[in-house]
Amino acid sequence: MRLSIASLSRLAVAVAMFAIRGGENWSRAFAETWYGLFGGAVVLAIAAVVFAIATRGATGRRRLAIVALALPAIVAVPLLIWVFIVLVPLAD
Repeated sequence: MRLSIASLSRLAVAVAMFAIRGGENWSRAFAETWYGLFGGAVVLAIAAVVFAIATRGATGRRRLAIVALALPAIVAVPLLIWVFIVLVPLAD
């Protein structure tokens, strides 16, 4: 459960940073921080899903809660790629 909560927290911070700063004129430090948060959220989400599947002592409700909390970071990867490829060029 802790991994999925940490993943969701990192994703929320990364989304807030993107909403405040926008997609243009990122400094190197900002980009490294943002990609680190986003990548960390995805890695933690994958680890949480593996943990939910592999743990025998977890109940069905607990497994479902872990996967539900980890899912936003996993879904955010293709969504973010789509935003960068499709929507950012339209801003020009």
